[in-house]
Amino acid sequence: MSCQGNLDISYQTIEPHMPSVMCRPHATVSAEQQHLRVVIELLVARAFGVEPNALWRSTRGLKHIALARQVAMYLAHTQCGLSLTEVGQLFGRDRTTVAHGCLKIEDMRDDAVFDYCLDVLARALPLMMTRPDTCPSGS
Repeated sequence: MSCQGNLDISYQTIEPHMPSVMCRPHATVSAEQQHLRVVIELLVARAFGVEPNALWRSTRGLKHIALARQVAMYLAHTQCGLSLTEVGQLFGRDRTTVAHGCLKIEDMRDDAVFDYCLDVLARALPLMMTRPDTCPSGS
């Protein structure tokens, strides 16, 4: 449940991993939402020490991977203002799954270390959205 304390968001070239499993076929995801997805992947995967592509698997996976995915969905909803349905489309999940994950993360914020980790990630997210090496080409 802990966030690694060595999250380094200093300026360096980042090679974003483009998930091989995108969203459900019927989901439409804008270029801006796809960019958000890459940025969240970079932050959350590094902070929780998971492989970036693990966040996008269709199965739950191991407990620490599921937690990282729930944090990513929570940030997309609370910090980026996406609806639960939009977050679900972005992560290939149902909106009720997103709602469950967000409630679980909100409950975990009682832990001071976990809460601090989420605060750091929330502050880093808008900064990362504007970094040239995370922006889609042509932006």
